[in-house]
Amino acid sequence: MKTESIINMNMASYVNKVKVNILIITLLHLHFWGCSYFQTATYPNPILIEDNDQVYIRYEFAEKRIIGTVESGNYQPEAYIFAIFHRGDLEAPIIQKMFFPGDTLELLVAENHLNAAFDGNLAVLKSFGGDFQQEEITFSYSGEDKIKLPPFQLHKVPYYYVKQTIHRVEGFSYSDHIDSVEILFARMIEGQQVGKYPKRGDERNITISSDSIIIDQIPASGTVKAFIYSTPDDAELILDGKPRGETPLDILDLSVGIHTFKLMKKNYAPFEKILDIQPSKKVKIEFRLNRLNTIHFTSKEEGLKYVLNEEHEWWAKRIKLQVESGKHTLKVYKRGEMIEEQILNIDWNDRLEFSIEDQDKVERSEIPANVGD
Repeated sequence: MKTESIINMNMASYVNKVKVNILIITLLHLHFWGCSYFQTATYPNPILIEDNDQVYIRYEFAEKRIIGTVESGNYQPEAYIFAIFHRGDLEAPIIQKMFFPGDTLELLVAENHLNAAFDGNLAVLKSFGGDFQQEEITFSYSGEDKIKLPPFQLHKVPYYYVKQTIHRVEGFSYSDHIDSVEILFARMIEGQQVGKYPKRGDERNITISSDSIIIDQIPASGTVKAFIYSTPDDAELILDGKPRGETPLDILDLSVGIHTFKLMKKNYAPFEKILDIQPSKKVKIEFRLNRLNTIHFTSKEEGLKYVLNEEHEWWAKRIKLQVESGKHTLKVYKRGEMIEEQILNIDWNDRLEFSIEDQDKVERSEIPANVGD
């Protein structure tokens, strides 16, 4: 019995030694990684990038088919340029295309490019292969998918300009005018001086309207089909304070106007953005979420203050931080004076060690011993 008792005591002693060794090894391991529960503090909140604006919005609009025709007549041009303008902005066409006689004049225009004001749009036909006038037709926005224009009527230019004097085109006579008033007017203007050289070509015969017309004023529709995506998937969407599900998801009745989108996913930085949704056929919105990385920060220096992104500060020599992926600015202060600034490009879980450079240590060693920190 005595021998058995001695054996049990030896076994208990051995087990205790093993436990102590395991504890020592564990503590050394944690200390090595800067994770000691006795020495490492934890920063309370995730450190986020203030201007992380990773949102991609693509609107899709219904298209309007604009169809024009040319009334048959005595003149046969070689080709046409068919163009659509805003009446309030005649500097550049919304769309233009070349056609040939016999072609159907047809253009596809996204509805948000047309002006919703009454007679706010201008269809222009420019003919080539003779001296033709530029023909114009004003038209209004239509709720239909197809806008059919009245026929264009081709007219020859009855007068041309040499320097600053008006002359009648060969082949035209006064009898081409309808009544005696126009004949009298034609006789009066021929040979008269004009105030400036007239513009010929694309800008000829365009009457610029002085009316105030709002460009891109399409009729407002009440709702939009919204398709919400995120990278990565399965992020919880909170729309205007109400949970709507996990991405990807469809919202077929999103109202036009301002909405607050908030997305959350474990191990990723929460994302919040206010968007002004425009009238359209549908809208695709993609959010890109940044990772939250666990950073173990250690320092060999005493008495320093660390400030990240001008806002988050700590004094501990060991601290665990949750930091959003991206660039962050670390500033180090001693006795209220900044002694170092670094740009940290955080992209994964990592371990950061801070120490003052060797040259700085040499300079500090030269300071007299009686000068206190």
